[in-house]
Parts: sequence; structure tokens; C-alpha cells
Amino acid sequence: MIAAARGEEKLQLSRAQGAEVLIDYSKPAWEKLVLEATNNRGAGIVFEGAGGELGAAAFTVVKDGGWFSAHGAPSGGFAPIDPAEAERRGVTVKGIMDLRADSTTTTITGADVIARATAGDLVPVIDQTYDLDHVADAHRALENRTLRGKALIRLR
Repeated sequence: MIAAARGEEKLQLSRAQGAEVLIDYSKPAWEKLVLEATNNRGAGIVFEGAGGELGAAAFTVVKDGGWFSAHGAPSGGFAPIDPAEAERRGVTVKGIMDLRADSTTTTITGADVIARATAGDLVPVIDQTYDLDHVADAHRALENRTLRGKALIRLR
């Protein structure tokens, strides 16, 4: 697994989550490092959560026939992917709306997920907890990409 993140702190968090190769995408030509790590084949699956130009750059490292999941847009918009290029390269592109589970084919239930979380098998990385009256601060942290995990909004 290759993780691309900005800064040493986020890269080390990625290592703690199981990443074997760490690449700082704030460095020039980071895409070449991804290609080198895959012997110039490209990544079979890319989970892209930044959007914008960074997301477009991430698309270039998907191998032909691979998958690209564009599910984030904190940079102000989703990654601008050329559908004709994706089709020519045989890349399956999925957006945030495609990530919903189909209840007719999915065998994992919400109760299964809760049970795994309760058992400690699924542990979310929560960086900051905000009171509801400080939700604007949470949005700023998301937009400024300073979170090292999820922001949790406390309703009480």
C-alpha cells in the first residue's frame, strides 16, 4: 500500500494505518515517486480525497484498467477527470455518490460494522472534537487540510 499525504505527521499516521510506501505530495514530481514504487505500472486502485489539481495529478498514476475513487473535494471541487481519457485507458472512475452500498447485493450490514467497531477491529482516526457551536472551525480545518483524521462534532 502506498500513501500520499502532506507532511511527516500525516505520513507517519499513514504508516500506522498500514502503508508501506510513504510519499509527500507537497514535494515536486511526487507522481513519479508513485510510479517508481509500482515499477512504472501505476496504482491499481487510487482513493483520492483532496480533489482539484491534486486529484487530477493522482489520476495520472492510476494504471490502465485500474480504479479511481474521487470522494473528496476540500480543495473546492472534485478532481477534474476527462471521461474520454478514462475510457481510453480503461480506468473505472467512481465518485462519492457511487460509494453507497447497494442493499440488494451488500452482505455487510450496519450492525456488522458496529459490531466490528465495538470489538476494536475498526478504529476511526479522530483528530479533533468540536462543539456544535464551533462547527465553522471544523469546516476551516477541513478546508485548510490541517486535520490528521476525522473531525467529530459534539451535539451536546
